[in-house]
Amino acid sequence: MKTIMVLLLLLLGIVPAHGAADCEPPDCPVVVDAFDGPVHEKADSYTATLALRNGPAQQDVEVSYRFVDGTAKQGEDYQAAPRGTVTIKAGRTQAGVPYRVLRVTDEKKQFTLEITAVKNGQVGKRVAVFTIAGRT
Repeated sequence: MKTIMVLLLLLLGIVPAHGAADCEPPDCPVVVDAFDGPVHEKADSYTATLALRNGPAQQDVEVSYRFVDGTAKQGEDYQAAPRGTVTIKAGRTQAGVPYRVLRVTDEKKQFTLEITAVKNGQVGKRVAVFTIAGRT
């Protein structure tokens, strides 16, 4: 009953997803978080991480995402598939989304990856921030 109440509060947006910490797997909801990237100091290929908060899922979890320009612009500062879907396979805890930093300038720039939908789970931390550091 307690788990149902926490899930209901989560769905209503009254309690943050971290409020479900007192559940025990497999009763915990499947929650997907987007992780902020490291500060990029060179042009190279990287992988954004989308991970399950409560350990491996018992079934595949499909995560839809999109990249959103900030001060960093797609095609100028970074390159990535603008939208897509990745699958976190049953028994796994994360999936990666590839992107490439194209250039590093004197100015610090940022872009984000946003989770737009989750099939067989729910969204936790929706937005990950990526920073291309200015040269020192």
